Order: sequence, then structure tokens, then C-alpha cells
Amino acid sequence: MIIMRTSTHLAGLVAAAALCGAGSAFAATWTFTGALEQPAGYGAATDTAGGVTATATAWANTANGPSGTNTVLASAYLTPQGTSGVGARHADSESTSSPQHAIDNDGRIESVLFSFAGDKVNLSATYFGWVDNDSDYSVYAYTGAGTGGVAGLTYADLTSNGWSLVGHYNSNSSAGSKSINSDIFSSYWLIGAYNGTGSGMDTKKDYFKLKSVTGATCADTPGGKGCGRTPPPGGSIPEPGTLLLVGIGMLGLTRMKRRQTAA
Repeated sequence: MIIMRTSTHLAGLVAAAALCGAGSAFAATWTFTGALEQPAGYGAATDTAGGVTATATAWANTANGPSGTNTVLASAYLTPQGTSGVGARHADSESTSSPQHAIDNDGRIESVLFSFAGDKVNLSATYFGWVDNDSDYSVYAYTGAGTGGVAGLTYADLTSNGWSLVGHYNSNSSAGSKSINSDIFSSYWLIGAYNGTGSGMDTKKDYFKLKSVTGATCADTPGGKGCGRTPPPGGSIPEPGTLLLVGIGMLGLTRMKRRQTAA
């Protein structure tokens, strides 16, 4: 009986370990509409869903960099656009008339940085509440160490400074849900008008207002990167199947011991 109880307890531990290895994910949508709070400076918007708070800030390549004027990312104005979502206005006295009050790549290229407090997030979609002309968009997720900042970087610099390109997406002149395809879980995501660093995209100017982002949340594990496929520094996260195989082997050894004791 003691051996049987040990086997049952071991099976429970293996199942729990497998669950921890897989991570627990919950779907959530963060929405940015209405008369958003505009604190001093360039403004920010927040929403909480699934126990995770998302803070949105606007950025555009409006600061002077080593390659010339208006080349590196600096804070832009996040502009509330009612039920359509949020737009952005860069810091070079840009017009607020339509369509310049949207997130666009007409002149300066504007993006929204989402910082998630709490669990990490794997974004699967964004929703554009308004589109004019075209709506090609670029998506990045931060997979580096520390905080995912963009200030002082060019769009071309992002991937050599801890950011992973999720994709440049061809879209169209219709509002609605836009897909994001990635297995990355991160606390920082950047979504903006197509920034010109990819290939095979059209040359139309893109304008859109971003209403929401949707994704799965995942509680991080000790080691810093317990969600998604990125292993923690110095090792890897055991796959659930590996844990189960180890558990099965241990149970088999326990049963063999039981038979030897009975004989």
C-alpha cells in the first residue's frame, strides 16, 4: 500500500510539472477607445484585461540620429479618436486633420508601443477601427534582456537591439481585425504603419487608428522567459512530453520494485 500511494503521488507531481512546463495561457483583449486620459507630455492610454495592464504610448522617427535628421525614434503624441481607437501625431508640428491624425507613414513613420504589466503576452491580432487609403503594418516583440525601449533607435536598428520582427503585413483599405502570427510571449510589443525595412510591400501610404490588441497571457516562470519557445539563459525549459516520459519511467521503476518486494 505504501508503494501504491507513492506511485499515485508521483503521478500527480509529474502531471503538475507538465502543466508548469506548458504554461497556462488565457485569452484577453485590451481596448483603447473613448476620451482617453492624456497625462502631461505626449500622453498614454491604459486598459486592463485578464489581470494584465497594457499601456500604449506613441513613437515616431522624429529625432536626429547619426545618419541625419528625423531618423531615430522619439516620443510622439498619442491621440484619442473615440470609438475608432487611437492615432498618433509626431512632434514636428504635424497637422491634426484627417488622415494625418492616424497612425501613418506619411512623412514620419508612427508606431504604438504596448507595455504589459503582469504576465507576458502573445499577441494574435490587432483591430483597426478606421483605415484610409491602405493599412500595411509592421509588428515587433521584445525578446532581449531588461526593458524593451525604442528611444534613440532607428526602425532598422530594432532587430539588433533586442527586438524580434514578427512580420510586415500587407493589409488593405478596410477596417477590422488584422492578424499577428508568432509564438513569442513578451512584455513589450510595437505595432506601427509599415516602416519600409521589409520587401514585397506596396508603396501606398498607410493610415489607420488602432482600437484593440488581442492575445494570450502567460505567467512567467523563474528564469525570466518561461513562456513561448525562448529558453531561459543557461538552459532550456523542459517540454511537457519530456516530463511525462520521465514520469512514466519512474513509475515503471516503482512497479518493478513492488514486484521484487512481493516476491
